[in-house]
Amino acid sequence: MEIEKVEKLHSIGYGLKDAKITLNQDVKFNVSGIKIEGAQGEVLNLPQWIGKTIADNNLGTLDSPDMITELKQALSKEKMIGEYQLSTLDPHFYIKLKQTMKDLQRDDYNHVESIMLELFRMRRGKLVKLADSIKLTSDLYNKLTVEEVVFFKSIYENSQEFEKQIRGGINE
Repeated sequence: MEIEKVEKLHSIGYGLKDAKITLNQDVKFNVSGIKIEGAQGEVLNLPQWIGKTIADNNLGTLDSPDMITELKQALSKEKMIGEYQLSTLDPHFYIKLKQTMKDLQRDDYNHVESIMLELFRMRRGKLVKLADSIKLTSDLYNKLTVEEVVFFKSIYENSQEFEKQIRGGINE
């Protein structure tokens, strides 16, 4: 499956996860059978996509993780952990980061993008080395983002196929 399709599917799933929203004013909605009611200052657990809609309309504040801080911490961990090991990232790390980046000004966006690319390139190098030598274990799977799992499987399968072609008919 292509990374774009997997990412889109997981973005939808992430949008359905509950998030905390603090209401800025009293609200009462009933849209297509979805009922939301709350008073100013009240904290509601709502699906992420509803919370984002409420926040975008200045009706509340969405409690979302500080992805820029998480990015900096992830890069720091990745640098410290060593050449042949991977630190653990949330499966939706890049999905959440890209959503955060959409709201940044150009200079901030460029700065965050450069940090993200540094992390990505480090992890990509490690993934290529690992995928060339081992199958995807459950331990490794739990450390990867959804995009990285697709990448790892692709590298592993292509590496196996390449080896098979090089070996030709040696063992036949």
